[in-house]
Amino acid sequence: MNTIRNIFCCLVLLAFFSCANKMGRVSAETMEQAQSEYKSGFECLQEEDLNEAFPHFLNAASLTEMLPEDMDDEQTLFVSRAYYQMGYVFGGTMENDLEVEAYKRACDYQEAVHDTVWLMRTWEQLVGALQSMMENDSAQYYLDKLVPLVDSVADFDTYLRVCRLVSNQYYDQKQYDAAFAEESRIIAMKAHRGLETKRDSLSLGINMFFSPMKKASKPYLLKVLDVYADTITLESGAVMSLLSQLYEEEGNADSVAFCNRFLPKYAQAESDRVSDGILLAKQYAQFKAERDARLDALREQKATRKKTTFWLCSGLAFLLLAVVIAAIVKRKKKHQASYAAGWAQFEKSDIFVRIRERLAADAPKISSKNVEDFPQLALSQADFGALKDAVDAAFGGFVSRLAANHPDLSPADINACCLALMGLSHAEMAVLQGVKYNSFTNRITKIKKVLGTDESLSDYLKNMLR
Repeated sequence: MNTIRNIFCCLVLLAFFSCANKMGRVSAETMEQAQSEYKSGFECLQEEDLNEAFPHFLNAASLTEMLPEDMDDEQTLFVSRAYYQMGYVFGGTMENDLEVEAYKRACDYQEAVHDTVWLMRTWEQLVGALQSMMENDSAQYYLDKLVPLVDSVADFDTYLRVCRLVSNQYYDQKQYDAAFAEESRIIAMKAHRGLETKRDSLSLGINMFFSPMKKASKPYLLKVLDVYADTITLESGAVMSLLSQLYEEEGNADSVAFCNRFLPKYAQAESDRVSDGILLAKQYAQFKAERDARLDALREQKATRKKTTFWLCSGLAFLLLAVVIAAIVKRKKKHQASYAAGWAQFEKSDIFVRIRERLAADAPKISSKNVEDFPQLALSQADFGALKDAVDAAFGGFVSRLAANHPDLSPADINACCLALMGLSHAEMAVLQGVKYNSFTNRITKIKKVLGTDESLSDYLKNMLR
């Protein structure tokens, strides 16, 4: 039994080790290094240096991203934020397909740890990216998930940003009146709180330019001069290009010339954006290839470890089974030997020999019809006491256990059971108990009912002994 217990302990320890020893955990030092990379990248974002920021976020993810099921909540959330920032960088360079890919991966990790705040931020950015790609159905899917969350967040800025996404969705569905009404409502809400609305007006003008209300867009587009002054950005250059088209349609050559002054710088900014986007896309492609190779290697290691664990557990299980079977066989043989020895002891007991000699010498022809002809063969209480002692001595207290387990059996019933173990006929047992044949058979029926068996009483008791 000690061997069985030791093998069982080995199985438990092996299963515990297999479950508890996750392969994806990173050390505290690695996590600290990744957090430093993330912080450096975020500082670059604050300086609007997207090219410098991006590698830091790639490094942060490379250090911490392992198999999703093996990462703890802190690790999972950190990786999701690294991908969020990658998406933000791609949005800045208008690499919308990669922006969507990064945000979706961030969403997968955020949903795993139920981080509602970051999930809401990511859905917000994801909807905007999908709208830029004109993937309206996908944008609507995430917008429907986002709006209920915004209703529960008392954040005016977030609320306004989501309202703008709703407006854009109307616009993409060519519901221009609803879209412009929503944008006007945003401007009114901000103005009511004394907030700057020039960028909102500019955004409204851009949307109006690409709608049937193109001619009404100019007053809003002119806000570009207040928002950007003489600074040339991608957005300001694009707006100047739109204004140039409007002035050209009006025949206003001076205004066209004014707007065209910005176009060379805009073209250069657009060229830089494209170059930056290509560079970032190459960096991300290399990162993805290395990441996927690393994760595939971890999956292979995990599969190998599971297979090894399976075979180890199977081997130990078979070994345990073999030990158990061997123990059962050994115990059975021991019991059989004990059973045979018990019968030998019982059959050699004085009371057993005396009863057999008495039946053989004095009444060799006892039958159900002449039971009452042999009153002299009835056993005394002392004889029955000796018989029960002989059974207990031979079979480890069998009579005592039988009486304890079946309290409905009377002393006479117990005596009948002891006689049944001797293999006597009902007639012989009736003679030895000094009762009529019918009375004895009724007693046997009662005993079998108490014991719950239909077998012969002798066979049933012998099976119990086995």
